[in-house]
Amino acid sequence: MFRTRFISAAALAVAFVMPAAAFAQTAPVAPPAAHAHHRGAMREALGQLNLSPDQRTRLDAAFAEAKQAREANRNADPATRKANRDAFMGKIDAILSPDQRTQFHASMAKMRAERKQHAS
Repeated sequence: MFRTRFISAAALAVAFVMPAAAFAQTAPVAPPAAHAHHRGAMREALGQLNLSPDQRTRLDAAFAEAKQAREANRNADPATRKANRDAFMGKIDAILSPDQRTQFHASMAKMRAERKQHAS
């Protein structure tokens, strides 16, 4: 009788522990690149442009200003947020050369298309 209960209890314990152990051994799955945050994608696109040190410094300042504006206008209406985004993109465009600007906008359009395709 004791032996039967012991075997039943052991079998029950194994039934609960085995799935947990198998789950613990699986590797975490990284999110796909399409789910990268938009600012990360923007920095990635800018990183492919062979920027000068001056351009990098100016872009870092623009990103810092944009972060402050986002935090200050967190509860702002959509029109204000869009105006802030447009002003930020204008600053980026002013920093880049015409060739860099073309390449940057092409990279961003490609990333948006990939994200849209992945979401479908």
